[in-house]
Amino acid sequence: MKRNLVIIGIVVVVVAVIAVFLGIQQMNASAAASNVKLQTVAVTRGNLVATVSEAGNISAPTTASVAFQTSGTVAKVNVQVGDKVKKGQPLMSLDPTNLQFALKTAQTNLVTAQANLASAKLKAAQAPQQLIAAKATLDNAAVALQQAQAAYDVVAWRADVAMTSQAAALQTATNNYQSALANYNITASNYNDTSAVQTAQASVDQAQIALQQAQLNLANAQIVAPIDGQVTTVNFNVGDTASGTAVVIADVTHLQVKATVAEIDIPSIKVGQTAQLTLDALPGKTYTTTIASIDPVGTVTSGVVNYLVTANLTDPDGDVLPGMTATINVETDSRTNVLLAPLRAIHTQGTTKTATVLYNGQQILVPVTTGLSDNTSVEITSGLKAGDEVVLNATTTTTPRGGFGPGILFGRGG
Repeated sequence: MKRNLVIIGIVVVVVAVIAVFLGIQQMNASAAASNVKLQTVAVTRGNLVATVSEAGNISAPTTASVAFQTSGTVAKVNVQVGDKVKKGQPLMSLDPTNLQFALKTAQTNLVTAQANLASAKLKAAQAPQQLIAAKATLDNAAVALQQAQAAYDVVAWRADVAMTSQAAALQTATNNYQSALANYNITASNYNDTSAVQTAQASVDQAQIALQQAQLNLANAQIVAPIDGQVTTVNFNVGDTASGTAVVIADVTHLQVKATVAEIDIPSIKVGQTAQLTLDALPGKTYTTTIASIDPVGTVTSGVVNYLVTANLTDPDGDVLPGMTATINVETDSRTNVLLAPLRAIHTQGTTKTATVLYNGQQILVPVTTGLSDNTSVEITSGLKAGDEVVLNATTTTTPRGGFGPGILFGRGG
């Protein structure tokens, strides 16, 4: 009997110890829970604007790259990066010494070629008179030959005819006739030959082209601004050998930004739509842009489809420069006087969305339905009411909502 009482006593003591231990554990858990400071925000009514925000870089669609059209050494640099220039303003020039010498040489060569052409034309103009004179000489030689032949025929019977004066005169007349005939033939052929004039004319044409090129090279020794704009690049210093682009000018009065937009947001963006633009380099300033174009074909990167969207600035000022990082914010939808809760307070499991409401010190899990959202807030269409304190850092222990309809939570009145 005593032994049974001892066993019972031991059991009682053990149970008491366990109860005390569990009580301490519960107290510690309660203390730990009480040490967690809940962050809550009241559900309010307000306006909501949904936007699509994407980053890009400012660019100038109208730019001009200016280069020297002739080689040489840079003698003057009139601008530097950042300068505003007007169309026709001198930007840079080459040393003109060699170009001026080439121009004088071309001018001299043209004068010589023109003189040669004039001489060729003069000879061509004299050809008819020379032909007439050659014909007259040939006719006279023919008459003299006939006379000499007749005189020779009178003494031709003599045995020593070859030694007579008539024979000598006939030989002389024959030689003169042949010489006159040859001269006439040459003159006649030259009369119809225009090659000398054509060759001289070709030389003049070539000299004129060379002169024009020399003049152009000298003119190209200076480059000027082809458009109004701002200098963005200067590639040469005095003394450099010019090769390639010298100066780049951008029309900073017409700027744009290009950004890639995810395919899920593209249906909300339309050409002509207004968007706001902010710049990392200019905090606190906002600019207006207009959507100018949306690429019809997307680009796939790592399985994600994006479309390139271009927006034109409608109110640029001197502070906005090409290359700056920008963010365009396109308003896609809006709501007025709707219930708003922080996005952080809404949790999604599968297709169910919930919020945790703090009521009389208890965290109560409430199913909700949502509508439009922006980067921080979401429209609540059912499940909450204005004034509800939603928990941003809800603990895992919550009391489920009772089945009393929207806005009625277990343990509280509507």
